Amino acid sequence: MINMTDLLKKLSALLFFIAITLWCAFGVYDFSNLVKSVGIEPIIKVSGYFNNTSSFVLFGFFLPCIPMALLNIFLNVQLPKLTLRLMLFGALVFAVLGHYFDSMLRQEIRGNNYVECPTKREVTLKSSSRTYVLDSSLCE
Repeated sequence: MINMTDLLKKLSALLFFIAITLWCAFGVYDFSNLVKSVGIEPIIKVSGYFNNTSSFVLFGFFLPCIPMALLNIFLNVQLPKLTLRLMLFGALVFAVLGHYFDSMLRQEIRGNNYVECPTKREVTLKSSSRTYVLDSSLCE
């Protein structure tokens, strides 16, 4: 017989993993749109390297949790060692993808002759960003 409390715990964990993965996927989507907008937008704001790649890493880390949670719900199978390995492998693979996208973004910025606005540079304890423009008169 199915224990309803256990089922609710498993479903809530699944919903949590789906929510976190979707949130990270939005960050990946947003960053990929920034890469596509280089050369089109006159002003772009670029976050630091770690901020850019963190969405990729977290997406790759939490993505394997969803099928593993589904296996747990429907087949009552728990594979903690495999889940951890898949999470670490996903984080590593998506870290490489994040690095590739960040490198591509910075190369596109140089290739499209963007100019950095030193007055709009932001540096805080948690994040940093630089603003690039196609025309230096847009810096003011």
